[in-house]
Amino acid sequence: MTLAINARFLTQPVSGVQRYAHELLGALDTLLDTDPALAGRIGPVTAFTPRLPEVMPAWSRIALACRPGASGHVWEQTQLATAARDTRLLSLGNSGPLRHRDHIVAFHDTHLWDMPEAYDWRYRAWHKALRGPLARRAAHVLCVSDHARRALSERLNLPQARVTIVPNAADHIARHLADPTVCARYGLQAGGYLLTVGNASPNKNVARLVAAHRRLEAPPVLVVVGGAVPGMAAARGLSADVAHRFLGRVPDVDLANLMRHARGFVFPSLHEGFGIPPLEAMALGVPVAAAWSGALPDVLGASPVWFDPEDVDDIARGMRALLDQTGAMRARSVALGLAQSARFGWAQSARRLAEVILTPRAA
Repeated sequence: MTLAINARFLTQPVSGVQRYAHELLGALDTLLDTDPALAGRIGPVTAFTPRLPEVMPAWSRIALACRPGASGHVWEQTQLATAARDTRLLSLGNSGPLRHRDHIVAFHDTHLWDMPEAYDWRYRAWHKALRGPLARRAAHVLCVSDHARRALSERLNLPQARVTIVPNAADHIARHLADPTVCARYGLQAGGYLLTVGNASPNKNVARLVAAHRRLEAPPVLVVVGGAVPGMAAARGLSADVAHRFLGRVPDVDLANLMRHARGFVFPSLHEGFGIPPLEAMALGVPVAAAWSGALPDVLGASPVWFDPEDVDDIARGMRALLDQTGAMRARSVALGLAQSARFGWAQSARRLAEVILTPRAA
């Protein structure tokens, strides 16, 4: 067989969907490089992109081919559909050519239906029209968690048996070396701030988090990392002050080190199909307070302090509980977090993906 990959994600800003594609394909490339028999069964693998990315992926088994022409979804429906017409196609980012029938496509969540106001109308209209037919015509459908599988099955009118979980992971965060200068470079003190990560979407619930933080007595600074994402609506009413720092996008190595030096990590998201950032924090030994919502309880396990993300007072209570942890409580939270994050790994997700790639389309 041969395999084509929809690599449009290489030309997009990195959020959770793009992180999934980057890390999963990197792990698949390593797997193919270390398992010649598997590589022989899958055959040649080519990733197609509308233009060359600014940073080239360090793949050895996956070839990269540029097919210029249109852009965005039009490119997927035209240039990509033509380039991949005689191969099995893998799309990991919620979209792909509608008329390709030997297609493995990943959907990450049901945010479009759960919180439509988080998207601009063009994105919302296109994806609502696309995803149902795309899922029903696909050879295989992937998702990232059991919660996402249940929700997608309901929204897309698919039997759960047709949806395979190939989860996210967080072990990529540990490859970034420790940098003791990161706090000084951002004007912070090690252990003197709470950290959250999220784009500007209302779904990330940063406005409520800031409001809850303001209700705390003498809290550490709240640091927010994340930027705008194409197609997403922006939250309103957020502004920086002495107690609230909005850093925008930062390099991955800086994010890893900002996590390492944080007093705690807070994740107030209203809906998540998985939730990579709090799992990353747990993998680095950072205590977490998180929203009891979506896939987060299943993914994060017993480590976090939980709160209701729609209740500002309860978010404040969760942050205070995180800040007030004794040494023993903090050590227990860290140990549970490390153990929970170790349940996920990009290598094991890549092997599960390879099994799906080799599975024929169901009759």
